[in-house]
Order: sequence, then C-alpha cells, then structure tokens
Amino acid sequence: MTSMQTVFLIFLFILQVIGFYFMALLYMKVSKFNNLEKKQQKLMAEMDDAIGAYLSELKEENERLINIIDKRQEEDNAKGKTVESNHRSELEQPSERNAFSINTPSYPVKAAMKSYQTAPSLNKSNVSKPEFNKPVMDSRTRAIQMYDEGKPIEEIAKKLGKGKTEVELLLKFR
Repeated sequence: MTSMQTVFLIFLFILQVIGFYFMALLYMKVSKFNNLEKKQQKLMAEMDDAIGAYLSELKEENERLINIIDKRQEEDNAKGKTVESNHRSELEQPSERNAFSINTPSYPVKAAMKSYQTAPSLNKSNVSKPEFNKPVMDSRTRAIQMYDEGKPIEEIAKKLGKGKTEVELLLKFR
C-alpha cells in the first residue's frame, strides 16, 4: 500500500505541476491581451485626436471660404446695384409691381448672369435665328465626323477649341 500511495502522490504532484504550468500560460495570455487592449485604446485616442484636428482644420477652411464668398457677395452687391435695377425694370410688369417683389439672386446666379452678359454669343447683334433643318452636333460627334473624314487630331483640336489629348479621348471612347 505504501507503494500505491507513493505512486498516487507522485501522480498528484505531476498534476499540480501541470496545473501551475497551465495557470502560468493563461496568465501570460491574459497579460498579452491586456497589453494589446491598452495599445488599442492608445491608438484610438491618437486617432480621435487626429480626426479632431482634421475636422477643426476643415471647419476653419469652410469658415474662410464662407467669409470669401460673403465678401464677394458684398462687392457684387455694391457693384451690381445698377445692373440689378436694370434687370428688375425688365422683369417687372408695371401692373405687377405692387403685387410681389423679386428677391435678389444668390452669388452663383449673379456670377452666371454676369458671364452671360459678357459672353459675345449672347449679344443681340451676333445672335442669329436657329436653323431647325440643320441638326445640332456636339463636339464629340463633330470630332468623330472630322476624324472619319481623315483630318489629323491636331486640326480637329484647333477647330473644336479643345486639347489634343481631349480629342484623342473623345475618339477613343466613341
């Protein structure tokens, strides 16, 4: 019986050593996991700071853009008082002046109106009556037609007022 007890004690001792070994392994895994979690929290804090800095820069940039647009609107309002009064007199009918008021257009509309007024094709002396029998071709169709006629790309680009690369792309994607 004593030999059986010694075998049993040795077996229990080996089981305890194995148990301690597994506990040590688990402890190392948990500590690695905790370190990894701390690193991830640190990275998340750094990313939050970076995103916050980016958003604040973006906000400042937007505020600068809004200030520039406001300044341009004020300049256009100061310059455009006479132009606006001319437009209002053309648009308003004498019988409808008291019925409603016309709101001033926003900045992009004003800029578009100014560019349309200065465009040479919109002057009344240059405007011709549209020909309904003649089909209107866009630059892509005209480029393809000229290329099919055998004209070089440089000549097509000059006639259409486009770059050589742009004409090449138009012809490539037909």
